Amino acid sequence: MSPTVAIGEPARTLPDSTGLQEFMERVEADPLPLAARYQLVAAARVLLEELYVHLPLKRAMHATEPVQRLRLLERRLQPFSELQFHAELTDVFRGLRDLHTGYQLPDPYRGQVATLGFLIERYADPDGTPHHIVSKVDRSLVHAGFDVGAELTAWNGVPIERAVERNAAAQAGSNLDARLARGLESLTLRPLRTGPPPDEYQVLLAYRSPGGRRRETRVPWRVRAAEQYAGRAQDPVPTLATSLGIDVGSEVRRQVKRTLFAPPRARRSAARALGSVVSHRTLRIRGRSYGYLRVFSFNVAGARSFAEQVARIVARGPADGLIVDIRGNPGGHVPAAESALQVLSPHPVAPVSFSLPTTRAALALARSNPAFRVWTNSIRAAVETGEVYSQAFPLTDPEAITAGLPRYTGPKVLVTDALSYSAADIFAAGFQDNGLGPVLGTARRTGAGGANVWTHELLRVWLPELLGELPRGAGFRVALRRATRARGNVDVPLEDLGVQADELHHLTRRDVTGQNRDLLAAAAALLA
Repeated sequence: MSPTVAIGEPARTLPDSTGLQEFMERVEADPLPLAARYQLVAAARVLLEELYVHLPLKRAMHATEPVQRLRLLERRLQPFSELQFHAELTDVFRGLRDLHTGYQLPDPYRGQVATLGFLIERYADPDGTPHHIVSKVDRSLVHAGFDVGAELTAWNGVPIERAVERNAAAQAGSNLDARLARGLESLTLRPLRTGPPPDEYQVLLAYRSPGGRRRETRVPWRVRAAEQYAGRAQDPVPTLATSLGIDVGSEVRRQVKRTLFAPPRARRSAARALGSVVSHRTLRIRGRSYGYLRVFSFNVAGARSFAEQVARIVARGPADGLIVDIRGNPGGHVPAAESALQVLSPHPVAPVSFSLPTTRAALALARSNPAFRVWTNSIRAAVETGEVYSQAFPLTDPEAITAGLPRYTGPKVLVTDALSYSAADIFAAGFQDNGLGPVLGTARRTGAGGANVWTHELLRVWLPELLGELPRGAGFRVALRRATRARGNVDVPLEDLGVQADELHHLTRRDVTGQNRDLLAAAAALLA
């Protein structure tokens, strides 16, 4: 075995970006005032005490006490540096293990992403030996065997498997598979809106080139603007923003990945096709033809138009079966997810239901917002009944949204992973609960995000006396209405539990480097 060869830092750096050290020097020159920090901590307490629907669940399941942590933070705030403050407030929310509910950093972090310019994927040998492969890399960083197919062995001197585990412990995923998946993804890509920047300015990598030679290199962290802050996920248009179920950080990562790694021609064609959220093709596997529908996100402008597009795609597909792939889907517009589900079902689908916390603020919201009136009586009755949650009602009527559209009646299989989250969790739950077909997972469970999420900005519209304006464009997001499943899983929450796969497929090297060949063959076998 050849010895490690140190080759230093790549000759070129990522284009259209700023070094992390330079970015942080600009941040430190204009820190957030102390009064603004107190204001943010106070706003966080109101949201978690009065409007966060999962607070009882999180206290029980994760042994966390976020309200007390905020009280202590308020008392100990004064000596904190800029980064210490953001890290502490972020960590209070991270302890909830809820990607819907979090602190969003102010300017100049907002709209910026820290990246190393490459992506890593993991697979395991049949005996369980893990491998971490460079799956995408910006062409400006390719050098000395550091290219697609290179296998990482160490990260800043730490064995790569342990480095992923340590990073996973700092993620907010609600189950181990979700944390590991996010720990791997965030090793190289971190939206600064949803968490503080990396501690190190550059990373020392030990790797084995595709030719088998052992090498080392240093790759600097670079900061660049995201194409959009989070697409429509940040847009306070009332009819859309009130029906969201999305992990904003993952949506930003999805868009940045497309910008960095998709070929220019693919980016242009994706921009024309459903805003880059859907792709489709026909697969030929073992003598049969199958449709393949990849749904990258449900972050779309409207449920009906999305359902129409999906209906047109599947109507032209082969009759032998349809593979629906929602891996890495961070969610989006809940009605769009459930209407797409209805297009795939010959029978009316039962949607998930949503309930509110039975707090004074939730009652005030239900009284002020006409769309919430249906929950009012059960929240008011909780004074006597002691119920923690209101009655549960559907958010959408998928059959009404898709009226007149053709339905796909052939066999179907759904492919999920631990990054399928929120509206994607809801889609997977509906697929399974309504018996549309088997669920094939590359992880045991989906990401387990079970709520309708609202921004602090949107809540201020309906609760102006309770919530004030936040400094420097800072923000909060909160899980407001919890989702519970239908049919055979009535009242089972999605939060923290997710959707368990019917069949499990462990990714192979051919999946990571060869366009998911073994995974798609496994999906086709379930259809056949």
